[in-house]
Amino acid sequence: MTSSTESAVEANKALIRELTERAFNEGDLSAIGDRFAEDYVVHAPGLPPLPPGPDSFRQAVLLWRNAFPDVHVTVEDVAGDGDRVYARFTTRGTHQGRLFDIPPTGKPVTVHEMSCHRVVDGRVVESWIGDNVPRILLDIGAIQPVGRPQH
Repeated sequence: MTSSTESAVEANKALIRELTERAFNEGDLSAIGDRFAEDYVVHAPGLPPLPPGPDSFRQAVLLWRNAFPDVHVTVEDVAGDGDRVYARFTTRGTHQGRLFDIPPTGKPVTVHEMSCHRVVDGRVVESWIGDNVPRILLDIGAIQPVGRPQH
C-alpha cells in the first residue's frame, strides 16, 4: 500500500469511529449531512426500511437513542482495507422508550455487533450494519428463546 492509500484508510477509520461515537454517545447529528453521500444506502436487517441519503443514518440513530436514551457504543476495533471500514462494537443501554411497537421495559441490553462501511472521498456511501435485533428483543423480554420455560 502506498502512503497516500494508507493515509486515506486511516482517515476513513477515524471518520467511522467519530461518526459512531458522536451520533450514538453524544446525540450529535450535526456532521451527518456533510459526511454521508446524498445517495447513501444502509443495509440493516431487522430495522424498518430506511430512505436513501443521510437521513437514513439520522433515523437509525434516533430510533436507538429514543428507545435507549442512555445508549453507549464502545468501538472495540476498527480495520480498513481500500474504501471499506470494518468495526466491532458493543452497545449498552436501558430500554426506556418505545422500540418498534414495544413499550419500554426498563431492562438493560448489551449487544456485540459488527459493521462495514464504504467510504469514498471522505463520505460514507454505503453501510452494512449487523445490529443483533434478536439479542435486543431477548434482552428486553419481547421474545423468548425456544425450549426455555416461560414464567
